[in-house]
Amino acid sequence: MPLLPSLRIIALLLALVLAAAAFGAAAPAKGSTSAGAAQVTANEVYEVHHVETVGGTVVRVEIWRDTSYDAEKQPVILTYSPYNSLSEPETARDELGGMLVPSGYARAVADVLGTRGSTGCWDYGGPKEQQSGVDVVKHLARLPWSNGRVAMTGGSYNGTTATMVAARGSEVPELKAIIPIAAISRWYGYAYGNGVRYFLNSEVPTDEGFDTPLAFDAGLAKTVAADPMGQHFADTIRSRAAECGAVEHNQEAYSRNPDYDGFWRERDYRKDAKDFRAAVLLAHGWRDFNVKQEEATELFRRLPVDRPGTRRVEGVPFKLMYLTQGSHSGGTDGKQWDQLLYRFLAHTLKGDRNGIRKEGPVISQGATSTGVTPSRVARDYPLPATEPTTLWLRDAAPGTEGRLAPGQADGRRHSSYVKVASYAEAGVSTEELPARSGLAYLSRPVARPTRVVGSTVLDAWVRVSSETMHLTPVLLDVAPDGSTQTIARGFRHVDYRNGLHRADPVTGRWIRVRTRLLPQDHTLAPGHRIGLSVQSSNTVWAVPGNPGQVEVAQGRLGPRIVGSRLVLPTIGRSAVFE
Repeated sequence: MPLLPSLRIIALLLALVLAAAAFGAAAPAKGSTSAGAAQVTANEVYEVHHVETVGGTVVRVEIWRDTSYDAEKQPVILTYSPYNSLSEPETARDELGGMLVPSGYARAVADVLGTRGSTGCWDYGGPKEQQSGVDVVKHLARLPWSNGRVAMTGGSYNGTTATMVAARGSEVPELKAIIPIAAISRWYGYAYGNGVRYFLNSEVPTDEGFDTPLAFDAGLAKTVAADPMGQHFADTIRSRAAECGAVEHNQEAYSRNPDYDGFWRERDYRKDAKDFRAAVLLAHGWRDFNVKQEEATELFRRLPVDRPGTRRVEGVPFKLMYLTQGSHSGGTDGKQWDQLLYRFLAHTLKGDRNGIRKEGPVISQGATSTGVTPSRVARDYPLPATEPTTLWLRDAAPGTEGRLAPGQADGRRHSSYVKVASYAEAGVSTEELPARSGLAYLSRPVARPTRVVGSTVLDAWVRVSSETMHLTPVLLDVAPDGSTQTIARGFRHVDYRNGLHRADPVTGRWIRVRTRLLPQDHTLAPGHRIGLSVQSSNTVWAVPGNPGQVEVAQGRLGPRIVGSRLVLPTIGRSAVFE
């Protein structure tokens, strides 16, 4: 669909700001360090390399290291980033380098293909960008002072590049470890929730990512390095003048009927999970509304781990997942994370036997209605102790509250909506539920603390009146005083109910639509109720689908249709209600 004019303006302003940052940044005095970095010593050097890669393009790489460790050889910690114009002029002299360079690690930061000091075109996570990352890793591993071991790390896009290179598996044996923080594992899932284009959100208004890829094509992908006398400056200027696939990027990323086609398959690293060979430490926030948390949980779930007793390598040496209640890139700044990171790097890059393989492998901080819980350790994800709690949707109508209850409803019934449902009669606050079309359901109060970990599923039979309609259910924690807290959100383009490769619009008859809500770790307190809002076009968190009437089965409507149900992944045993 056409791009919004306001987004074009935002992108233009972003491009101007970034260009000013690139050309206007003042170089620090010789020997100075950036904030958080250790004091420079006489043995430290800072170098700029240009690595040739796909199609004769080059990637700019900056390296900070202490030469006193060269004789014993140094491992390299690499971040491959499109954001380096925001860190001029010495991008590798950062806080992470300041902590690790004095311990015998070399710090490297490279400009993503088509950004800042790298030539070529920005590839929106595509195969050229992936190959260029592979080439940078190999270059770093072959330097005379390197021990041949490279780790990749970073947050958001900077962690996504680590994942995309690791997906090349045995082609890049030099990559020994990755630490993707709040990173994308499937670009389709970053743009769309089961075919619904993500938009804004009501909790952290700046944390949603709707400007990707627009802000890159018109902003970050137009930047150049701050040293215009550099060897490849003229080449970068010529590259920035090219169209560079921006039309295709934005047509694919802002469609109302987005088939999962070859474009997205090239940018799906999860499909290659069996090929990963680097050790993996995933970090993500359960409340990340930009890069959704399932980008980490689904990659973790699909990564196989090598079995030491076999001759064939089946997967990664080991994997860890660290989940907090932080938002985008949040929650990885505490003592627990720092110790986990240092031990992970020491083991994978230097061979230290520090017990990191026995950590976790899943470390999760949960939420409650009043705060967060201490981190808990689990043997796997989904958690092995998960048991389903099934609640059936009953007796809702616009303006009233239906029930969520165990057991199928008797009789033949369904309900429909075209306008917002009200929680008012149940005394429930609408702060978390701005006016949207939908039906509202409430369970009885839970009788004991009830922990929900993973993805809740709404398994519904619906009948819709037009094509390109959505289901966007919201799962709620409803306190005794009627106040609400959002537990999880779900998104489903009804035309893609049978798969994402091709739309299959059906109107006027009953169809089964399963919506897998985004995962969460949340514990309901005794006396709290489970709330569900079954919405169609969500005008806050997603680009709306077509308007129309939605009918939801709430009881038997024939031999196949027995009603609609909500299935929650509860821990230990099914939920018990008062």
